[in-house]
Amino acid sequence: MTPELSGAGWRVFRDPAGVPHVQGSDLKSLATGHGAITAVDRPWQLEVLRRRAEGRSAELLGPDQVDADHLSLAMEIELTALRWWKAAGTEDQQFLAAYADGVNGSIGSAWAECPEALELGLADLEPRPWQPWTPLAVHLDAHLLSGSLPEQVWRHRVRTTLGDEWGPVLDAETPRGSGSNAWLVPADLSVSGAPLIAADPHRVVEESGPYQPVCFSAPGLRVRGLALVGLPGVPHFGRTESAAWAITAAMTTTETLCEVTVQRRTDGLVAVDTGESLDERAVDLRSAHCGTQTRWVRRCSGGFVLPGDAGAEQRLLALAEGECARVLVVRPAVPCAPERAVSACRELLGAISVADVAAAWQGWVVPVNDVIAADRTGACLHTVAGSYLPAPCNDDAAAPVGAFGSVGSREPSGATHARGSRGEHLDHVMVRANQRPADEHESAARLGCAPPHRARRATQLLEQAIAERGVVSHEDLLAAQVDTHLGTWPGLLAQLLGDRGPVAKTLRDWLLAWDGDMSADSEVAALFARWRDTFARELAASEVLTPLLASSRLPALWQPFLDPVARVGLALESIVVRGQRVGFDPRVAAVRALDSVAAEHPEAMDTAGSRSVENQPSWGLLHAFAPHRAHPDLPPFTAVPVGGDTDCLLSAGTIPGWGPACARVPAARVLWDLADPAASWWITPDPVDRGSLGSAPVLRWAAGEMDHALPWVPAGGLEPTDAPLHLGRLSDGLAAVGRPFVPVVGSAQDVNDVVSGHLSLRPVDAARDCELIYAWVQEERARFWGMNDLTFEQVRDLYAFLSTTTTHHAWLIELNQRPLGLFQTYEPHADITGAFYTVEPGDLGIHVLLAPVRNRVPGMTDATSALIQCEIIKQGRTRRIVAEPDASNDLALARLQATGFTLGPVIALPHKTGRLAFFTLP
Repeated sequence: MTPELSGAGWRVFRDPAGVPHVQGSDLKSLATGHGAITAVDRPWQLEVLRRRAEGRSAELLGPDQVDADHLSLAMEIELTALRWWKAAGTEDQQFLAAYADGVNGSIGSAWAECPEALELGLADLEPRPWQPWTPLAVHLDAHLLSGSLPEQVWRHRVRTTLGDEWGPVLDAETPRGSGSNAWLVPADLSVSGAPLIAADPHRVVEESGPYQPVCFSAPGLRVRGLALVGLPGVPHFGRTESAAWAITAAMTTTETLCEVTVQRRTDGLVAVDTGESLDERAVDLRSAHCGTQTRWVRRCSGGFVLPGDAGAEQRLLALAEGECARVLVVRPAVPCAPERAVSACRELLGAISVADVAAAWQGWVVPVNDVIAADRTGACLHTVAGSYLPAPCNDDAAAPVGAFGSVGSREPSGATHARGSRGEHLDHVMVRANQRPADEHESAARLGCAPPHRARRATQLLEQAIAERGVVSHEDLLAAQVDTHLGTWPGLLAQLLGDRGPVAKTLRDWLLAWDGDMSADSEVAALFARWRDTFARELAASEVLTPLLASSRLPALWQPFLDPVARVGLALESIVVRGQRVGFDPRVAAVRALDSVAAEHPEAMDTAGSRSVENQPSWGLLHAFAPHRAHPDLPPFTAVPVGGDTDCLLSAGTIPGWGPACARVPAARVLWDLADPAASWWITPDPVDRGSLGSAPVLRWAAGEMDHALPWVPAGGLEPTDAPLHLGRLSDGLAAVGRPFVPVVGSAQDVNDVVSGHLSLRPVDAARDCELIYAWVQEERARFWGMNDLTFEQVRDLYAFLSTTTTHHAWLIELNQRPLGLFQTYEPHADITGAFYTVEPGDLGIHVLLAPVRNRVPGMTDATSALIQCEIIKQGRTRRIVAEPDASNDLALARLQATGFTLGPVIALPHKTGRLAFFTLP
C-alpha cells in the first residue's frame, strides 16, 4: 500500500488501469508530482517533445527531422515560451517551474530504463534539464501545425496556382491536424438529472498519445482529467467535484499569412513594400549520423519568414544585389493578456462553477478551443477560448496583424470570446463537432471547419434517445462516440455511378446497396474505401490539376498538408458538389475508379450478380490502428482493427488516396456525469500497459470500452462474497466491549437467545430486501440516514446499483438469520467524502443503521460494531475506518468517540453537513 513515487509534499498512487493519482499538499506540490510521474511513465515522449521545441530533435531522431527543427527555430518557439513565462504571474511561474522540477527529478533514472532508449542504444545519453518555460515551449510546438497555418498555406497555393474560383472546389471543410466531438446534455434531458459531458479529441497519435489520464487531490480540490503530455494540469478535459469541461478545436484563423517580395541589397534582404530590413541569422542544425547543416531564420515586423525547401533557401542566399524573391510571412495571433497565456492549467483545478471555468479560460492563447462546461447546479456554458483573427480574404493580403474578433476589427477585442460565462439553462443537447457555426459573426473567423455530418449524426442519435426514453443515458453517449455510420457517401455514390457493363456491375451494385456502415467487420466498407482511394488518385491526376504537382518550394514536412492526392481526397465531397462550376466533372473519374477496382479484384466480382463478399478482407483489417513511432528504428506497435472513418462519429480518419491507414483517431474518450464525481470514465489508445488489468488501454479503446476514472488510493474493505460472513456470537462481542449482560425487556429466555445468537453479514439483495430496508429508512429515528424522502422505487434502484459497483457494498446485519440492521462500506477515493480529507492507503468508509428490535440488550450496538471490526481486522486490508455521521447527530458522535474514534472537521456534503471521524486499527 506504499505510494509508487513520492517527494516533498506529494505522492503518487496508480490505479489498476495504470493511471496515476497525484496527492499533494498544494498546487505546487501537485505540479511537481505530476512532472515526476510523467517522467517515469513517458521519458521518451518528454525527451522528444523537449528537443522538438528547442529545434534539436534531429540529433535524436535523425536527419528527416531537420526541416521540423528549422521551422521551430524560425517560429521562435522557445523564445516565445520564455517571453510568456516572464510575463506570467508569480503563481503561474511557480506552477510551471514545479512541473519542470518534477520532470528533472525523475527523468534521469527513468531514461536509463526507458525501453526506447535501450532499444536505440541511447541509455547513456543524459537528458538536458527542463527549464521553467519548457512546458510552454512543448505546448506551443505541439500545436504549431494544428492551427490554421497548414490550411492557409494550402489555400494560398490553390489561389496562386489554379485561381480563386478553385478555392471552394478544393475546400475540404474537414479538420486539419486536430478535431473532436464534444457534447453537453442538460440536466433536464439527462438520465441522472445532472448535466452530462462526453468528448473525444481526434489527433495523430504518436507513442502513448498526446493525452495522459491523471487524477489530482490536495486540500480543497480533487480533479480527474486528461493532461497534455509536457504541460501541467488538465486544461482540455477535466472535472472537479462540482464542475466539468471539455473542448473541441474551434477551427479559427490563428495566424496571418501573406506573401512578401524581398530584395537583396548590400546590407541584406529588404522588404520591397516597406523598405524594412529583415533580421537574418544562421543556425546550425545537427542530426544523428549526418553531421551539421547551416540554415537561416528570418523575420520582420510583420512576422516570421516561413522556411522554404533546400532549393528555395539556396535561391535566397544566391540572390545578387538588386534581385528579388517572394517569401511567405507568418504572424501568430498575439496574446491580449500574455500574463494569462496558460493560467487555465492552474486555475481550472480549483473550479467550482461554470463561472470559474469561464474565468480560468480568460487570456488563453493556443490552441483556440470551443469549450463546453457544466456544474452540479445544472448551469451550462459554451465559450470560445484563445487568440484568433478574422479569416483571410481570397487574396494575397491577410487580415491586419494583431486584429482579433470579428472581420474588419482593428483593435484587440480579447483573447477569449465567451457566451453565457456565468452559465445558462439549456433546453437541448449541445453538440460541437468542429462544424461551422450558424451565426454569421462567429462563422467569419472560422477556417477549415468540418462538414456538418458528425454534428448532425450526433444530434440525430441523442435526440432519438430522448424521443424513445425521455433522457440521454451514459450508454447512449458511448454508443454515439463509437458510431460508424458514414451518412453522406451513399447519396454521393448514387450521383457518381451510372450503369456499367458486366465487369463492374457487381461492384456497383454492392456500393449502391451499401448503407454507409464503416464498422470494422464490414467487407463492403473495405471495397468502398478501395474505390474512394482510386477515385481520389484519378481526380488528382486530371490535367487541370497537374499544376499542383509542381514543387511548392516548401520542405517535405508540408507534404501531408499540400500533397495534391491527399488534398483532393479530403475534398472529394466538395468536388462532387461544386466541381462542375469550374468545368470539372468528377463522374468520369468515378466510373474509371469503379472499373479499376473491379479489374484489380476479379475474384470478388461475380458477373452472375452474386452479392457475396465473404472472401474479402473486412474494413477493420485494412484500417488497423497502431500509434506512430517517433524514431524510424523503433519496432512498430501491434495494430488493432478499428472501424469508422473521417466523417463518422468514430472518427478514425483516413486520407483518401493514401490508402486505408488511420491518419487520426480519437486520442481519448471521456464521459463526465455531474450528478456524482465518481460517475467519470475515460480511455486512451495507449499501447503500453502500466496497470494490473493484463491488457493495454488501446485494446479496451478499440473494443469501445472505458475505464472508471477515480483518484485511486489502495482501499480497505471486506472481500465481496455472495455468501454470508459469519462474525461470531453476540456474547463474544459483548465480552469484547466489556458490557455485562443485564436483561431489560422480554423474558429471560428470549434475551438469552439474543445474547447467544450468531451475527452475520449477508450481501443485500435489492429485490428481496428492499421492502424491509424501505420500512427502516422511512422511520423518524432513521432521519440521519438521509433517505426519508425517497420513494420505494428509488431505494430499490439505489441498492440495486450498489450491488453492481466494486467500490460500495451493502450488507444486512443478521442475528440468527433475522435482520438486525444495515452495514455499508465504501472506498473513500470513490466517494464524495474522499474530497474532504487526504485519503490514506487502507481507508475504509462505513455506515451502520440498526433497526428497532423487540429484545434489545444493552451494549448490542457496541458489540455488533466490535464483531464487524474484528472481521475487518481479520481480513487484513483495512488500516483505518472512516465515518461521517450527520454533524447534529450527537448520539452517534458520542458513540464513535466512546469506541475510540477521533473526530475530524465538519464537512459540507451535498446531502448533509457531516463530521469526519477516524479510527486507526491496531
